[in-house]
Amino acid sequence: MNSRLFIFTFIISLSGILSVQAEAKRPNVIFMLADDLGYGDLSSYNPQSNGVAPNNTPIRTPNLDRMAKNGARLTDFHSAAPICSPSRRALLTARYPNRLGEWAEAYRGSPDGVVASKDPTIGMWLKQAGYSTAVYGKWNVGEVKGLSCPGAHGFDDWLIIDHNTGYFQHQNKNKECQGRPMLFKTGGNRVTNLEGQYLTDIWTDKAIGFIKDNQNDPFFLYLPWSIPHAPLQDPDADSSTAFDVGAKSNTPEGREVFVKMVEHLDSRIGEIFEVLKKEGQLESTLIIFTSDNGGMLSGNCWPLKKSKQHLEEGGIRVPCFMQWSKVIPPGIVSEQSSIMMDASITVLEAAGARKFVPEDRKLDGIDLMPVLTGKAKIDSSRSFGWRRRDWGATGNYLRQEAFRSGDWKLLRTYKYLRSKKWSAEHKDELFNLSKDLGETESLSEKMPKKHEDMKKAFDEWKREVVELEPDYLIPLRDQLGSPANLPDDVVLEFTSRIFEGKIHKGKSGDLVSNPVNVNGVCKVLVKAGAIPPLLHAIMDVDTKKYSKMRFEMKISKGTQVGAGRAVLRHTNWKGDDILFNPVADGQWHEYVIDCTESTAWSQWSSLGRIGIALPVTCKG
Repeated sequence: MNSRLFIFTFIISLSGILSVQAEAKRPNVIFMLADDLGYGDLSSYNPQSNGVAPNNTPIRTPNLDRMAKNGARLTDFHSAAPICSPSRRALLTARYPNRLGEWAEAYRGSPDGVVASKDPTIGMWLKQAGYSTAVYGKWNVGEVKGLSCPGAHGFDDWLIIDHNTGYFQHQNKNKECQGRPMLFKTGGNRVTNLEGQYLTDIWTDKAIGFIKDNQNDPFFLYLPWSIPHAPLQDPDADSSTAFDVGAKSNTPEGREVFVKMVEHLDSRIGEIFEVLKKEGQLESTLIIFTSDNGGMLSGNCWPLKKSKQHLEEGGIRVPCFMQWSKVIPPGIVSEQSSIMMDASITVLEAAGARKFVPEDRKLDGIDLMPVLTGKAKIDSSRSFGWRRRDWGATGNYLRQEAFRSGDWKLLRTYKYLRSKKWSAEHKDELFNLSKDLGETESLSEKMPKKHEDMKKAFDEWKREVVELEPDYLIPLRDQLGSPANLPDDVVLEFTSRIFEGKIHKGKSGDLVSNPVNVNGVCKVLVKAGAIPPLLHAIMDVDTKKYSKMRFEMKISKGTQVGAGRAVLRHTNWKGDDILFNPVADGQWHEYVIDCTESTAWSQWSSLGRIGIALPVTCKG
């Protein structure tokens, strides 16, 4: 063999070896997400957990403590929202939940949830990168069956609950769930043979089996726990008497059970670490642990103000650990300001999956690994935004906005009216978190220039991030801040072919004429300047007689109508929303809503209530 041929062959062989080595460097990924675990619930974040103060009972978490020592502990890490669903949507999409639409800012939002064809997720991109994928835990980003199920998002195997249930019976007190466990497996089939087993144990056992079964290809294991979210149920309790019943939050008993739940989670996490070590996969696995939002009333958010639901730091600043042996030095304590999507981006980069993200797909986060490994300096100038905009679906009437830029934070709280509507009136507070982490002193009046600068920066963030749908809870305004022009009249004519019962006045109050019912035709006139611009007609229906709602509707020209909602409620005002797409062209159109899509329909009393809600954007 001549020397040139030898060199060429050697180079080819070497490149192949290097390629294999590079491929081998891709880590397994385990993303653990606790539910409602507060910043001060772990001793590594709360040195004051000495048992003296209320809710300050020491919680023994040796495995998470070990994770902090063997990897990185982030002290300025935030969830993307102060409630479950939006935060989980952000984790999976690596985007602010606000980019998905205003519905995504609420607890449950659209029944369709995160639709894979519209909003791809890290599960899909990691699958494209050759990863075996699984999710075991609380999904809570859309319906189990359909376009937002885990299978549509790249997960090979899954065992999930859609939303919160009891830990033993996998049900809750809602009528539609009683007698129907809300635990679903791959393919969407309901699981009934695991009742009586604690959810955390079920998911941990599945996770251990998945790790053992995936020795060759890299894997992505997503573990969105439901613990320690209510109901507060002792893992050692009698499962036969534990039907969605638990200790009350913010009581001594509630605190005791809360501590047991967190310690149980830590114990099962320790078993996962032991299996990884035994299987020789610990050093090659990137493990991330954090919480979906701030702590609950039985928890501890020390030294932060407020808790879950709120945009004070106690509602959004959460613990976060990252461990990847031989890559992240042990004992790192990072003050890098960061947010949930950063963890998602870090996973994509480490797995070599970022290349599968379309170039025009805007992601909201940075790769934290350069900072954690000391290859990059801390960026102290980053900006983040949050909106807490619940429409009362969960009974939590709270509306806030917050903006963070460097050490400065602007907190905006809206006034809640007794009519269960929101006013444009709000209170602004300005805090310097480097000096006042507990948000005890607002500097808005002392530093008006800084306050104005933060408001302008926040407006810029909202223009770039928030894809505003028609907002019928605060006055509609144009881009310049002036009241938006509405047409002289907007007319909604509504008729149902199976209409029986009453037509009720819409939610727009005195800005909407009284509905007129003539031979089954409802005509509602929305007056000029109506705030909120919501066309709304409600009727009572015999739910035992009818399973489908067939109706015709005409909306006057001069408007642009977004997705409408058929709000399916029974008499105690609990139920489901079903989306449909109305047309505003001044012509009659027929719509059919299959009420059987609502899990609550068959559980209703004979009299149910259906509302047709249409947020309207005017052309101006």
